Amino acid sequence: MCTIGTIINNHTNISFKQCDLEVLTDFIQPEICNGSGDILYLPFTRTGSKGAWAGVNNFGVSFVAADSYLAKNGLLTSVDQDIFAAYTKIISQYKTAKDAAEYMVSFYKTFMQPDILLISDAQSSYFIEANQGSVECIERKQGHFASTNHFRILPDAVDYQQNHSTYLRLQRAESILEHTPTNSGVFNVLSDQYFGKTVLSVCRVNEQTPVQEAPYFTQATAIFYADGKTVSCAYQLNGNPNTNFYTVINDVFGQSKTTFDLNKEQASKALIQ
Repeated sequence: MCTIGTIINNHTNISFKQCDLEVLTDFIQPEICNGSGDILYLPFTRTGSKGAWAGVNNFGVSFVAADSYLAKNGLLTSVDQDIFAAYTKIISQYKTAKDAAEYMVSFYKTFMQPDILLISDAQSSYFIEANQGSVECIERKQGHFASTNHFRILPDAVDYQQNHSTYLRLQRAESILEHTPTNSGVFNVLSDQYFGKTVLSVCRVNEQTPVQEAPYFTQATAIFYADGKTVSCAYQLNGNPNTNFYTVINDVFGQSKTTFDLNKEQASKALIQ
């Protein structure tokens, strides 16, 4: 379904999400919105959802999320629309990742469906797994972290035999970030097709779909950068990083310089200017 992750180092953070869906979906160009008080936020939305699938605000708080496959049937559990409204509150109402994570931990205690979430700012990243009222949350202040669509803390994760893709994508993401824990590494992860143009690659294409997999394919990508002073982002919509160019917005909530039609190398450099 999705690959998410973060790199946090010396009070800077880069968080990312690759959004894979089974049905062709229209992803909408992001626009700045007014949040609570002096909060401005940039939500990434798509048709058919009540809220954002990723986003960031002017205090550098961002979120990326991934659905979770469960072992009992090997199928992805559909996420209720309520979760998208909760996601939007992360960036529209909270000025720190810590406060947003505390809100989501409380929310998940009454939200019965499985979910995987990463909330970040320039200081910390909070990785959350939730299912049936059980919630686990860990804080990361340094290094890299990635996740795909299976639990690693909570029980009942789908096993490898039922879903190769979630394990193989995680392995590739961790391997690349271990070798290159930088903005370049993030862009390399998101374009990675080690397993070819198949659903097994991070950059997923449904030209080949093994029998144990569903025909998901990459349709959008979002990357957020925060250093405590400036917030920037890069994204591509309605395609994948190997077929689409990136758009980069530097200083989203300040001077807001937008550059279009960048390849991954250009986008990687532009993101942290």
